[in-house]
This record gives sequence, structure tokens and C-alpha cells, in this order.
Amino acid sequence: MKANNGKGNNSSRDEWETPNWLFNILNKQYNFKFDCCALKGNRKCYAYPNDFMESTILPCAWMNPPFSKAREMFEHFFKVVKKGVAIYRFDNSETKIWQEVIFPNADWIFIPNKRISYEGSKGNGARFPSALIGIGVNVPKGLLGTTIRLSSHKA
Repeated sequence: MKANNGKGNNSSRDEWETPNWLFNILNKQYNFKFDCCALKGNRKCYAYPNDFMESTILPCAWMNPPFSKAREMFEHFFKVVKKGVAIYRFDNSETKIWQEVIFPNADWIFIPNKRISYEGSKGNGARFPSALIGIGVNVPKGLLGTTIRLSSHKA
């Protein structure tokens, strides 16, 4: 029996933290100013919201959304972030969140060549691959993987 009953976006994974090694590589390139879904104890940037859903236009932002609220977080991310990167599970690109929200709005998707092991007291090795999702910034440097460039949402 699967620990998540076959559903990956459950609240038991909401506090999985981005590994520092990955964030440091990305932050060196992008100089993130805002951590969209952080709490005080797991933030990666100095600035983080009390409630991301109330945030307006943001500077270059990083987002590791809580799995149980991923769709609403990505919808808001693409509304308020003009430059940024997010990380999300990439085990089923046929889901509505990928087809209706991420693919139509992202500039690129980067799939690392290895699974990301999350950190912190709630972190755990993922049983699924992850993807980095970018908007308004270049593809990450210093990581091995595959890039999918998207342009369907642009005129």
C-alpha cells in the first residue's frame, strides 16, 4: 500500500523543504528576493509572506508550494510573479495543474537528472521526480538535466 494512498498532493508533504544545495545554485543565478510559500522556520529568502495568496506584484521569487495547495499557489504565482522559479513534482504531466496552469504560463520546465531529496524535519526522499518551472528568467545553469522550452502562452 502506498503511504499516500496514490495521491501525491497531500498535506503530509506540505512542509518538505527545498534542499539548501539546490536553492544555493539557483539563488546564485537568480538572486531571489521573495520566498512565496515559506514559513519563518524554513524560508530561503529574507522576505516571505504571511499569506502568499494576498501578495501582489513580487520581485524575483522562489516557490516550493505546499503539495495540498499546489494548484491555487501556481495560479497565484503566475498572476503576481513576473520573474521567478518554482519547484514541483513531475511524475504525471497529464494532470490538470500541469495542463491547465503550468504549461500555459511557464517559459520553461527544467527536469533535473536526479531526484530531489527534500530537507528539514518534514523532508524526505521523494518517490517522484521534480521539475523547476521558470517565468521571466533564463534556464538554470550548473545543473544537469533536460529543458523544455514553452512559448504557447506568448503572442
